[in-house]
Amino acid sequence: MPYATPRHCPMPRRTAVHQAQVQRTDRQGKRTLATNCAAWRRLRARVLTEQPLCADCAKRNRITAATQVDHVDGDPSNNERHNLQGLCASCHSSKTNREQGGFGNPKTRT
Repeated sequence: MPYATPRHCPMPRRTAVHQAQVQRTDRQGKRTLATNCAAWRRLRARVLTEQPLCADCAKRNRITAATQVDHVDGDPSNNERHNLQGLCASCHSSKTNREQGGFGNPKTRT
């Protein structure tokens, strides 16, 4: 009797190792609002309207338009207005790399 043809499985079974990798790379996991939802887009627009210049560049007496919204304390679940600031892409990348240990930097958050 012939065997059934193998079927493609779109969701492979997740092992413990794979689950740990998913948790490390899932950037939306700890967020209260997903970055693609309407509520986040409204909040982001409000922050950038209220603070159109990059906060880090302003500290260095540079005038640069803020294009991204950053969580000051690094906690993506804390969307209080006082915890959000407008940053340019360069400053936001630098801050994220410092906090998360990117480009060989030591990790500063737990």
